[in-house]
Amino acid sequence: MKHSTLRSAQLVSFALAALLALVLAPSIALAEEEGVFIETVNRSSGLTGEAPTEEVSQTFVAHGKMKVASADPNGTDMILDPATGEMTFMNHGVKEFYKINAKSMMEGLSKPGMDQMRAMMEQTKVTVEPTDETREINGWNCRKYRVTKTGMMEIEQEVWATEDVDLDLDRYTDLMSLSGPDGLLGDSEAGHAQRAEMEKIKGYPILTKSKMQLMGTNMESETEVRVIRREPMAASLFEVPADYKEREMNMPGAPSAHGAPAGHP
Repeated sequence: MKHSTLRSAQLVSFALAALLALVLAPSIALAEEEGVFIETVNRSSGLTGEAPTEEVSQTFVAHGKMKVASADPNGTDMILDPATGEMTFMNHGVKEFYKINAKSMMEGLSKPGMDQMRAMMEQTKVTVEPTDETREINGWNCRKYRVTKTGMMEIEQEVWATEDVDLDLDRYTDLMSLSGPDGLLGDSEAGHAQRAEMEKIKGYPILTKSKMQLMGTNMESETEVRVIRREPMAASLFEVPADYKEREMNMPGAPSAHGAPAGHP
């Protein structure tokens, strides 16, 4: 009799476990989504008193968000959410994070301040020259483009882009740079002209070499994409850890994310 009762209890336990698995299965499935993983090497030189640097960053794109993670375990990661306009920065070294909303940030600027920033951005002239030069970079067939930007800074770029991959991160990079249709330039003539010129670059940039002048200093940087692959990604990857404390930011701008994909640079 005891054995019969024990078997009955076990059957009930198994049935409850199976029922629980069926109930949880949909939520588990929805918690993961196939995303895009990008590994990029970022090199820079020319900073006064500093040796050339090289850093590896990892980018994750899924669930409508993009996360740029530093290879340094104590570094800073960034999460972009175009749906809300929110940019989240996590400092792993001190377990802190802060959030900046691009829309609120622009609304918080005074009209004279907005007009001044817009006027500065409108001064930027972009010229893209496609070439017939091609080469294989990290397994992708790439074409060379020459890009010149004049205005606030003088920038010359050599962009090698590939059409071998179908990847469009413009809505994320537009949020970060405030250069998209909803940014400072919006539907202005200057904004349309800049975006139209950058659209001459066909495909996704794999190697971008930049030379610029800043306050009398010549600076050079290089971003090289080494890996692009699709893989399942958990929604939790794009969330702030529960034990991180939020820090208030009382500043009108946000720091740039070193190593973030350029999309169209």
